[in-house]
Amino acid sequence: MSWDDYRLLLELRRHGSFLAAGARLGLSASTVMRRVGKLEEGLGRTLVHRTARGVRLEPEAEELARMAEQFEHALAARARDAAASPFAGSVRVSVSDGFAPSIAEAAIRARRAHPEIHVEIVTEQRYADLSTREADLGLRAVSPVGARTRSDASPVLIEKPLGDVISGLFASRDYLKRHLPSRRLADADFSAHDFIVDESVGRRPCMSDWLLQRGAYRFPLRSNSVAARMHAARAGMGLVIGALGAVDEQRGLVRVRLETPGPSLNFRLVMHEELRKVPRVRAVASAITEVFDAYLETQRRGA
Repeated sequence: MSWDDYRLLLELRRHGSFLAAGARLGLSASTVMRRVGKLEEGLGRTLVHRTARGVRLEPEAEELARMAEQFEHALAARARDAAASPFAGSVRVSVSDGFAPSIAEAAIRARRAHPEIHVEIVTEQRYADLSTREADLGLRAVSPVGARTRSDASPVLIEKPLGDVISGLFASRDYLKRHLPSRRLADADFSAHDFIVDESVGRRPCMSDWLLQRGAYRFPLRSNSVAARMHAARAGMGLVIGALGAVDEQRGLVRVRLETPGPSLNFRLVMHEELRKVPRVRAVASAITEVFDAYLETQRRGA
């Protein structure tokens, strides 16, 4: 197999159709189908199935596509490392979308000191694998029970503790006027309220399980998008978990006082050990630490 064959399977895996994969590769759908057929003939087995919803790859083809993706990430990482100036080049940061604005602020600060740095912010539900250099830096959270992502368990990664982010509950003034005029919520009253939660609540360990432990069960909206959850809360759909210091009344939400403290996560900045002395990566990491320290100070003042 050639690199073109691997890339063909990779684009089919990513886009799920001959047409979309062809558009990505600059080929027609018929050419993509023809090349897949030739590849299958050469290997003597079926790799791709057509379905009513697009295409489905056989497990062997999935594995070949994953190999291609790892190679693609490695090439991109080497390209980022090949800049002439110590600070020139890109730094790719993996983060949940709720903290993307903080990373953007860190990027602004890093570029003020080193204009040749370019920062790429990647927000995704599946954290980038830092051990294979899918990203250079990752902002990672560790729950109170110590759960970690698979990539964070790699021995080639190093991490810097940033601090604990404490969460609280927030709601619109309209919701509070109708359902909670005291703006205080006792543990025994969670079952009487609507909550806007992450889509994973009750399905895998997550922050929202804190709600389940207190009897919450009414979830009119689930979403993995922080922006969507906050929008629904501002519209009065229910109470929403938010980080203290990151949600304020200027954004249309009011903090609810709780009988017991809200859940917390310990945040860490993670990178591959081979990047610890790369100037541009260190500059961005330093800016992220600076922004996070300022945020935690704001949180402490508002707690």
